Amino acid sequence: GVRFHTDAVQAFGQLPIDFGRLGCDLLTISAHKVGGPKGVGALLVREPGLIEPLVRGGSQQGGVRPGTENVIGIIGFGQAAELAAREQAEHAGRLGALRSRLRDALVEAVRDLVVLEADHVTAPRILTVCVPGAESDALLMHLDLAGVAAGSGSACTTGAIEPSHVLAAMGIPRELAIGAVRFSLGRDTTAEDVDRAATIFPAVVARARQAAGAPAR
Repeated sequence: GVRFHTDAVQAFGQLPIDFGRLGCDLLTISAHKVGGPKGVGALLVREPGLIEPLVRGGSQQGGVRPGTENVIGIIGFGQAAELAAREQAEHAGRLGALRSRLRDALVEAVRDLVVLEADHVTAPRILTVCVPGAESDALLMHLDLAGVAAGSGSACTTGAIEPSHVLAAMGIPRELAIGAVRFSLGRDTTAEDVDRAATIFPAVVARARQAAGAPAR
């Protein structure tokens, strides 16, 4: 009897999503993950009356969310969603190949690197690795100085000192999670970008480990 909501923002446009077959009651997607305008999203609701409005007012959107709708943003979202659906398989295939290329190069460059991925389906555009003996903030700083943009978790937790709560929930030990780096690939990412990041990474790891007082490996 528990209502189940799934955040499909990262999967939207990257993996096939069939709301009718997923089994969840509510599903969230966002325009900006597929090249649409920022500030526009959608909540798919399986049954009418499943949710209660937080703000009461007009009858827009079935009385769930009163206020003037962002028509231009919604149109942009619809167009982006159509393009994403049409290009999903090709786009995912290209990014998946680049992700594998980056993963293999990083593992070759840093032998004790820990790659966080399951044996089943993974998001083709996201690669998360953990560097033993280093801390995320130092890794990200040196990557940034070298012109490589990366993160250590979701944008929602930018600036957080503690490691990702998602990694903790996955059972990743804290000593590994504090050295997590997440690479996100996109429509404009090229093989040259991936190769450059992999070439830069070993020196970045060495500096970060030195800053943490870890022995050279």
